[in-house]
Amino acid sequence: MADVDPAQHEVVFRVAVIGSVGNRLLQLLKVQDGELSLGSVAGYVPRLLFQVFADDPWSGDGGDGARLEELVPTLDAIVFTDDFAEGFHYSSAAVERIAKTLNPLKLRIPSAVFGGPALAEDWSSLSGAPVLAQVDPKSSDAASILKALVKALLRSNIRSSVPPPVV
Repeated sequence: MADVDPAQHEVVFRVAVIGSVGNRLLQLLKVQDGELSLGSVAGYVPRLLFQVFADDPWSGDGGDGARLEELVPTLDAIVFTDDFAEGFHYSSAAVERIAKTLNPLKLRIPSAVFGGPALAEDWSSLSGAPVLAQVDPKSSDAASILKALVKALLRSNIRSSVPPPVV
């Protein structure tokens, strides 16, 4: 759930980026130190905090998996990445485990895929929610992913806020 700081007029969203080409996505978005601030919306500045995880966060020592599990309660969106052409394949077992980790409260959070349609179909069928954007990792169109996520995040945050008093 987004953190709203009325004193700083800021809304902070946490986004998990999972997969082998996550760093390329963040470079295309010009993310600095895991953060991206956007222009003011309704007097507040949305800020996205990105955390990158391996394509199978629980492989190896499982450190990425533990970090992901710690992030789940505050997670606002998820982006899956892969690039079959370069040999960076996503792990279906990891995608299933991520779905189980997010279930039931966070399973339908906004999601996008910077990768192939098979990954988008896998996640959509596991989560029961549509993938908001699917972009070929060969393109440099990372902005489509950002736009889709921000639109959904702001809509859900605005809907859940108390309306201003009538003057």
